[in-house]
Amino acid sequence: MSHPLLSFIAAFSLLCGTVTARELAFDGATGFGAYAQGGKGGHILEVTRLDDDVKSPQPGMLRWALTQKGPRIIKFRVGGTILLHDTLEVKEPFLTMNGQDAPGQGICIRGGTLDFEDTHDIILRYFRVRLGDETTQRRNKEQGVKRPKNSSGLDCISLTRCRDVIVDHVSTSWCCDELFSVVHCQGITVQWCLLAEPLTNPALHPYGDNHAFCFNSSANTLSVYHCLFAHYVMRGPQFEANDMRREDTYDVQMEAVNNVMFDYQKSGSRYTTGVEDHRDETEGKNYAFQFIGNVYLGDPKRPAIEAVMKHDVHPGVKAFVDDARHVKLSDTKGREEKMESARQQLSTKTLFTSPIPIKPLAPDAVLKEVLDHAGCSHARDSVDQRIVTEVRNKKFGITLRSQADVGGWPILKGE
Repeated sequence: MSHPLLSFIAAFSLLCGTVTARELAFDGATGFGAYAQGGKGGHILEVTRLDDDVKSPQPGMLRWALTQKGPRIIKFRVGGTILLHDTLEVKEPFLTMNGQDAPGQGICIRGGTLDFEDTHDIILRYFRVRLGDETTQRRNKEQGVKRPKNSSGLDCISLTRCRDVIVDHVSTSWCCDELFSVVHCQGITVQWCLLAEPLTNPALHPYGDNHAFCFNSSANTLSVYHCLFAHYVMRGPQFEANDMRREDTYDVQMEAVNNVMFDYQKSGSRYTTGVEDHRDETEGKNYAFQFIGNVYLGDPKRPAIEAVMKHDVHPGVKAFVDDARHVKLSDTKGREEKMESARQQLSTKTLFTSPIPIKPLAPDAVLKEVLDHAGCSHARDSVDQRIVTEVRNKKFGITLRSQADVGGWPILKGE
């Protein structure tokens, strides 16, 4: 029985409106980002044109809508491909961008990264980001370099120091670095997304000659649910014990549940056992990684999950994998004591539960649900249709140097 005083305080708080139930971002929102507020109650901004102006964005342009202040809901009154001329930086919070009602086959964003920094309460749903190599090649030529000087503007979607974000039914492909990058964020969900065909051309990345990577994440509370990763080298996703700072008071908790990883060259997923940079700031920090109910369809000689040991072994790292046989330790120096320390990081039980968790499904059910529904699937374009068909038919060994290798951007119905 509850204490009478506590009952009185609870009733009084409800009467005064000081206790409010948190509202889901939308029906079906799950994971750490399930309570993102988005632009609820804000202005409706309509995207009515497909062109872009970096210096002077005009009303009706996507760049104009994303950079407005205050709570806002972006709706698309046109369908087709928006060609960005450069990175589109978003720092204003309380945003919902939903392409579900766009006419025809919806919206594809081309040529520029969607870069979210130092912001919060973002809801992104039902559109495509296909970066492509054109902007990067143009920059290289303008700067007189053979490769980019840094990795800025090379992702499809980048989240840095953000909180309360959910990305749902978004398709990404043809990046020059990662398809998704999520760094130093709290309360993030990426669900029902399709991540495929990062580009391999060395001229598109400042280092590495086969940088066809899917998803890099560090210092986050993050859920990756029901996503399809296809035709990549590695990082589907990669959870890093990195980027925490002394002043951070939260524990890192990152999970991949009920995803499909298809046609990976080095490994399906990865996590790091140690810290690469700023090790002096990570004393007492905790990192929990979970891989549950995922389906790995690749060369059986390649590890499904690679535990990367090149940055040593941090005592705060723990990992739970529902089938430990999927894990391969990659200690290049073969030091048995370090190998044993890394093995001790593996937990025999789950490490945490997200605010709105999902129930792990059987492998056949995961494969069917993800192939049927992942990505901008209310009206799939020919790229996503091709990728899903290749997974169904188990067509392995595909890597792209350029989007031109598969014909470039399709004409969306409705353009």
